[in-house]
Amino acid sequence: MSASASSASPAPESATPIRFGIIGAGFIARWFMEAVGTVADAQVVAVTSAHPERAAAFAAEHAIPAAFASLADMLAAEDDDGGPLVDVVYIGSPNLLHPEHTLAALAAGRHVLVEKPFAPTPAQARAMVAAARRNDRLLMEGWLPAFEPGVAVVRDNLPRLGPVRRALLVKEQYSSRMDAYRAGSLPPAFNPALAGGSLMDLGVYPVNLAIHLFGPPARVTATGVLLEEGADALGTVVLGYDGLAATTAGAARETQPAGFEVVCLHSKTSPAGTGSAISGDHVVLALDDCQWPRRIELRGADAPDADGADAVADLSVTRTGPALAYELEAFCRLVRSGARESDLHPLANSVAAVEVLYEARRQVGVHFPGDPDRRP
Repeated sequence: MSASASSASPAPESATPIRFGIIGAGFIARWFMEAVGTVADAQVVAVTSAHPERAAAFAAEHAIPAAFASLADMLAAEDDDGGPLVDVVYIGSPNLLHPEHTLAALAAGRHVLVEKPFAPTPAQARAMVAAARRNDRLLMEGWLPAFEPGVAVVRDNLPRLGPVRRALLVKEQYSSRMDAYRAGSLPPAFNPALAGGSLMDLGVYPVNLAIHLFGPPARVTATGVLLEEGADALGTVVLGYDGLAATTAGAARETQPAGFEVVCLHSKTSPAGTGSAISGDHVVLALDDCQWPRRIELRGADAPDADGADAVADLSVTRTGPALAYELEAFCRLVRSGARESDLHPLANSVAAVEVLYEARRQVGVHFPGDPDRRP
């Protein structure tokens, strides 16, 4: 069995496109522009960057009407009718700046779509949520798996496993910036001063998926490998979940374990290749990538239409369109509806993920500017 989904839908003919201002002019901003090209309800009208010359070049390349030297200038800009130039600020700046930029945009009355990770610390994450409530604006973390068709298949088929016994969620991707790092430079992806590192850039995917599927964990245990400058290159985060004791029918009356663990692996020094799996007693839900799963299988004797213990049900999906298109389309629908957060990826989940990532950093020894004092 296979499934597919459309990445975008046109805006209503009477609706004016939602006007976005972008912070950042790097590869994430390019991904965003690809998505905008397929979502008729979105229009980018402005861009700003810490490097004004890059913002200007990005604007010229993508036919964006305005480039600004600062976020403050972009937020102060007006359209031809004297109203705000932008309705939404898309934040694709370095991780460390997400809270600062989010708070400024919300205070100016703009909706905000902020790239993952939501924030470096739980206190910052909670302050961002409070600001969204106070200013009555829509705030959402750009964690794209929540809106992907593959993750929807995982959500829909999770009940077929029965009690979840364990899960392995993996996001490994050799970083092209690792070569630059080894050559002596310090790109943002490995700079702790900008909240870089494997845990924040890649570990956020399995951690967020675990919370998306199972809720916040009861326990966090983390290990990792640190680079000389203090960012992590790879690591493991084990999330412990508590459950209610239960018995099964039958003579043995086996007692269900009181909980289960989710093992989250992340690495910026390993090529992709290790798949992810969520296991029940007799069925395993296997997926090729926990960021945007495409090859998805239900394996085991209890799989649908199973014929033996090695039976496999193919649940694979076809993702159409650019990577961020599903997320962008969902965000535009939320803006149109007057929503203030996503039901599918609520702010509580974003805060919970930041709490897990922060605790994992604490255990591994990764420190960012602005972290609270951790002395005993």
